[in-house]
Amino acid sequence: PPPSASSHFVDAHSRSLPIVGGSGVVECTINAPQYVMSFCKVILSSSPDSGSNCIVAAFSVHRNGAKLALWRPGMTSWCVCLGGCISKFSDITFYQGKLYVLSQLTTNLFVVEITDDDDDSGLMVSRVDRCLAELPEVKDSYKQRWNLVEWHGKLLLIARYLGGGESWNNICKVGVYVVDLSMEPLRFTEINTLDGDCIFISPCSSKSFHASEYDGVEGNVIYFIDGYLCHAKNGPLFDKFMYNLRDGTLAPFAADIAEHNFWAPDGKPMSPTWLFPSE
Repeated sequence: PPPSASSHFVDAHSRSLPIVGGSGVVECTINAPQYVMSFCKVILSSSPDSGSNCIVAAFSVHRNGAKLALWRPGMTSWCVCLGGCISKFSDITFYQGKLYVLSQLTTNLFVVEITDDDDDSGLMVSRVDRCLAELPEVKDSYKQRWNLVEWHGKLLLIARYLGGGESWNNICKVGVYVVDLSMEPLRFTEINTLDGDCIFISPCSSKSFHASEYDGVEGNVIYFIDGYLCHAKNGPLFDKFMYNLRDGTLAPFAADIAEHNFWAPDGKPMSPTWLFPSE
């Protein structure tokens, strides 16, 4: 359904869940009164070919208000969730059947469990846990950008530390960490190889691949399209750069992308994203 659709709001069903190990609650509603939503990131739990087993999780940010929306085939309305951990999200990913939400202000992870609602109206959140996390120390002056991605059955946190402006030229370090979810607080182990694989990162999508799946792609390299830039009139709308884990170097990569394609009809810049064509 459209992001703001509400087909049966008179039959709205809500659930209020405390955040286990944290503070605050998450409010989730199916068939809620109409919301204004603008999706900035959409992820799938599995291939759409899996039918009803595929869950769609989408983050909406509208007028600085963030919402998490859940949907699967057969539902006529989104399950819309509000709460403190959602309003400060940095990234989300599905991992081992659960949804992980990374806080923008800290490296705390929030684990969201999703089940079928009791009255068969669709998906509903059944539990939210806060996991304490402690990354290796970095300078307080560094700005940080974080992404989550699954790789070989492991959950990775990819961190960029910026010492100045938002351009890739100001990146002081890129850290790739395996998240050990069995520890409390969470343990982050830095790695310097992807075993020949590659990772694609953008504000709207992230995914790992065997480098051989696409021509011209290198192994042990992370490809970024960064949407955190200041959109200067005479400057680029976005950065496109690559990080090589083998030698720790950063470099721009060539891409034949016309920048006028990234302007919305209202004159505002849009965030770029990776699209992964099927074979």
